[in-house]
Amino acid sequence: MAFLNPAQPPLAAGAQFPPRRQARYALLVLFLGYMLAFVDRNVVSLLVVPIEHDLGLSDLQMGLLRGTAFAIFYSIFGFPIAWLVDRYNRRNIVLGGVAVWSLMTVLAGLSRSFMSFFGARVGVGAGEAAILPSATSLIADYFPPEKRGRAMGFFASGIFIGSAVALIGGGLLLERLHGQVTVLPLLGALHPWQVVLVAAGLLGLPLFLAALFVREPPRLYLHGRTMAQAAQQSVGFFETFRQHPRAFGAHFIGFTALGFASYGATSWLPTLFMREHHWSALQVGARLGLMALLLGPLGAIIGGMVADRMEKAGQRAGKLIVGATAAALTIVPAIVMGLSGSAWLTYAAAAVLTLCISLIWGVAPGALQEIAHGAVLGRVVAVYTALLNLIGLGLAPPSIALLGESIAGKNAGLGTAIAIVIPLACGVALLAFATSMGAYRQARADLKQ
Repeated sequence: MAFLNPAQPPLAAGAQFPPRRQARYALLVLFLGYMLAFVDRNVVSLLVVPIEHDLGLSDLQMGLLRGTAFAIFYSIFGFPIAWLVDRYNRRNIVLGGVAVWSLMTVLAGLSRSFMSFFGARVGVGAGEAAILPSATSLIADYFPPEKRGRAMGFFASGIFIGSAVALIGGGLLLERLHGQVTVLPLLGALHPWQVVLVAAGLLGLPLFLAALFVREPPRLYLHGRTMAQAAQQSVGFFETFRQHPRAFGAHFIGFTALGFASYGATSWLPTLFMREHHWSALQVGARLGLMALLLGPLGAIIGGMVADRMEKAGQRAGKLIVGATAAALTIVPAIVMGLSGSAWLTYAAAAVLTLCISLIWGVAPGALQEIAHGAVLGRVVAVYTALLNLIGLGLAPPSIALLGESIAGKNAGLGTAIAIVIPLACGVALLAFATSMGAYRQARADLKQ
């Protein structure tokens, strides 16, 4: 455990948060880490057509590679990693995660079969399981409650900037290498899609070096106690859920359903434009990348700012209200996006959906900061990310592929499936949030006491 050495000594009671410059640098590195995680996770969505061609795969197999393989092991490794997050140096856990997922992305680029690709995606999921629990815990100790919404919103905007980098950068590289086989030292002959994945994985090296300069902040919940003393005096992991099942249930159901909607809609969007509207990989990458780059971060930051304003105004369920608003606003653009026969109307609907669904990505883990004790926060976030990835990422892409194929045959029907599945998921989220505001407020009050 030398690499995972325990955190710095605790702050004395009444001590201030770490210096602003230190907090901002850490937030920037965490943001870049989350951004790179989504580059490595999402660049595959741009590569569906060439991968299916070269490896002889179906939409269902690609759904398994993009979602299920990643999500299962992201979830499995998330729990032991989160246990470490609650006890040991979180900066070092982030470093380990960056190293693992970057290496596995390179190995995905070297894959020659479905099974080797599947194994590499499992490794990407295992590595990326480190980033969200670590960042949520670190940000809770770097920023006071009234500033966490914006901090988490900025961090969460890495989802969309990473997706944009994957689409734009991947599209440009694919276009440049179109029809060429690249021979690299030690790696041999690579198709263009393989070069894209290898390049994405190598971006982890400068991030790893930058993360070495992040300082581990004191854990504010200790207040002069040792970790063992704080653990004895705080509510345990399982007792946390038993005390407030409705609050945690609403959070997990609502935000997981919205994650399902988001992954289901966006994971097949590049394929939809290429297959139904005949856009090239370069056009898809540039247009969808620009959309993600502009609207995704804007929505995540707006969601965080609105939540902070509600916090200052005394609205203790503000983060759930943001989630409910996102669910309600996503339904109509999802239907239009799936059923429209016009490429540009589909694009406009996708833009509105991107802005609306992005409101949740900062407030979802941020809401857990307000109802889970710091001694168990990492593991609570791991439960959320496990559900989000198993159900949202793991089931949404193959579910839409299966429904589309059942409606219109192999490699077809994606738009119709999106128009059916996404509104249903948003309805589930809206119901979960609307019926549990009081329970969430009570959980916050009890934790404060």
